[in-house]
Formats: sequence, structure tokens, C-alpha cells
Amino acid sequence: MEYTPDFIETLLANQVFVFGSNVLGYHTGGASRVARKKFGAIWGQAEGIQGQSYAIPVDFGGHAKLEDIKPYIDRFIEFAKEHQDKHFLVTRIGCGTAGFKDEDMGPLFKEALDMGNISLPKGFVAAINHEEPDYQLDRFILAQNASYNGYKDALKEIEGGLKRGHWIWYIFPQIKGLGFSYNSEYYGISGEKEAQAYLNHPLLGKRLREITTALLELDKTNIYNIVGRPDDVKVQSCMTLFDLVAPNDIFQQVLDKYYDGIRCKKTMSRLRPQRTSIEIQMPKPALKLIPITISDDNRIIIGEKEMILEPINKTVYLFFLSHPEGINFKDLPDYRDELVKIYLTVKPNSQTSRVEKSIEDLVSPLSNSINEKCARINSILRSMLGKELAESYIIDGQRGSIKKVALPLEMITWK
Repeated sequence: MEYTPDFIETLLANQVFVFGSNVLGYHTGGASRVARKKFGAIWGQAEGIQGQSYAIPVDFGGHAKLEDIKPYIDRFIEFAKEHQDKHFLVTRIGCGTAGFKDEDMGPLFKEALDMGNISLPKGFVAAINHEEPDYQLDRFILAQNASYNGYKDALKEIEGGLKRGHWIWYIFPQIKGLGFSYNSEYYGISGEKEAQAYLNHPLLGKRLREITTALLELDKTNIYNIVGRPDDVKVQSCMTLFDLVAPNDIFQQVLDKYYDGIRCKKTMSRLRPQRTSIEIQMPKPALKLIPITISDDNRIIIGEKEMILEPINKTVYLFFLSHPEGINFKDLPDYRDELVKIYLTVKPNSQTSRVEKSIEDLVSPLSNSINEKCARINSILRSMLGKELAESYIIDGQRGSIKKVALPLEMITWK
């Protein structure tokens, strides 16, 4: 076997799965988890042969250096020399949570390059020989050009605002090692250099930007309602990956729109493990507030969009907009007449007795009506404006204290 396969699910009787372990032998993620689940790795054993696997410590709690890892690799190579009856498949050890790259780890295996019973990852071999790696990007093109669940289907579904097919891995690829399925490994991106090569590819880069633009142009702000779970997490990971290699491109815009600007922490930890958690959440520009206009027929216009509310909900929102000082819910009975008056301007033909009953229920301390109305109003505002911008428009306040709309007075125009 010239190179270690990207994804290993079964082994022949004489094959050994070589994986990177942490110093405690806690085989919880990535290749170590595969080794424990499938190939006999022993919990708590950080080094050496165990079943059909061999562990090499590479993670020392975030402080590993290449010189710390090399003695373990040298011992592995000596072990392989003594066991010519076995064929050792070395995975991309150290290139996961330990944070190293192929060009870091590959040269440590230089002595193994000509050993017939050791296979190395293609990226390691390229690093040893100082070659540009072949990322085999054709695997994406082959999948995307399929007549079913291909790129055309994916683009059509995103433009329609609802993902239905199973194409996420090769349309919005993410860093290798975040998932355990065949697809997540096979279509996983090995690192920033492969991500850059993907973006620079004349077809793949064009398609990724095209479908990302389609995602941005949707009149929706909840990514879960578009792609579902767990694909919403995979899109965040994809956008984080490509924003790191192309920070002036469009990928940060998706993070801003759908994820409050927050990058995928797992992707960051694999690509930039030295960065702090503060850097994971990139600073965002100050939000530009949108003016509200109350028309002469009591329509609520935010920017150019009308906020559609049921009469009782519109009454509540207009009431709070007209009281910028804020109102405590327990004081609402004092404003009963004002609320009735607003309701009758919102819906002039209403029967006064019915209006009064609705308002009585609204202001009653024994009813939860006001909380329900405010929750509904705030939900609509978040849907219209996005979670962060909506904070200036919703009816909010500490429990038991005054509730108000934080939008500055000069942003509200009453016709």
C-alpha cells in the first residue's frame, strides 16, 4: 500500500492502525476513537501496540513540541523493523487536536519512508520529499457532478431556502477530523493549504462562492430552518475554515448573518490551536439601527418592511413605543384606558365591550397575557432583524422591573 488511505474502516489480519494518542491514553476523538471502537485500542494506554492498533503520544495537554514527539516515533519505527510480518498504516497523527501540520509531522517519519511494511499519509510523504501535495480535489468534482444530490440540486435547494438532499460534505466541506462517518473523513479538508487549493480551483472555488452567496441572499436569519441539524454546525465549520484562508471573501458574512459572527471553535482549535477563545469570536462592526415609522393608519414600518401584528399585539407594541421611560407590568392597570384607546385606533370598528375585555385580560396581574404578547412581538422582531439587531427593538427588562424598548427616540417617527 503506497499511502495510508484517508479513511480506514476495516483491516486485514496483518495490518495495524497507527494513531496519535494523548499522554493519558484517553482515546476519545478522531483516529484514537476509531482505534478504540474498531481496532482494540485500550483506554488509558498512551503508547504501543494494543490489538490491531499502535498508539503514538502527540498531545501533552496543549504543550507538545516536535522534539517531545520524535522519541515516540523513533520507538515505533524500531518496533516496525522488528515486526516485518505486520503492515503499519500510519494516520495523520498530530494533525488533529495537537495542532501540527503535514509539513511538521511528515519529516519525523523520514526513516520509515523506504520501509516496506509502513504506509504513510500522502501529505507526510510529500512533506518528506519537499513536494507540493496532491489534494485529489477531483473527489469533490465527481460528487458534485452527480445527477442526483449533486451541485445543481444543492444550489436549487439553497435558493429555495430548504435543504432536502444529502450533499453537505462535498458542497460545504469542513476540516478533517470533526466527524466519524466515511463521508466526513473522505471529503474532509486536511488543512489551510488544501482549503486554499479548493478556493483557487476554477470550478470548486466558483461553486462555493456561488452557493454561499445564495445562502446570504435568503430572507431568513435562522440557519437551522434552512439546513437542519447537524448540518447547521457543518456550515458554520465550513465558513470558519474558508474565512481563515480568505478573510476578505464572503464567508464571514455568513457567520455574521447566521451565527452572530462566531466561528466554529472545533475548527479553530484544529487550525489555530494557539489562538485564545477571545479570538474565536471576531469583533463585529457596530450595528446600524433602522428607523421605525408609525404611519397615520398605525402601520409599523421598520426601514422598508412592515411589521405585521395582530391588533392586540400591535396595541402593546405601540403602547411601549409611546412610553420610552418604560412600564412595569404590575402598573399596567393604571394604563387601562390608554390601551383601550390605542386598540380602537388600531382596529376602529371593534366592539368596545370586546376591546375592554381583551385589555382587562392584558393588564390583569392574574393573567400571563402580557408576557405572551411581548414574547410574540419579540419573536417577530428577531425574525425580521436578526437576534443581535433586534435587541434594540424588543420589549425587554429585568424580571419585576420596568420593561421598555431601547431604541433611541430619534429613530421613531410618528406620522
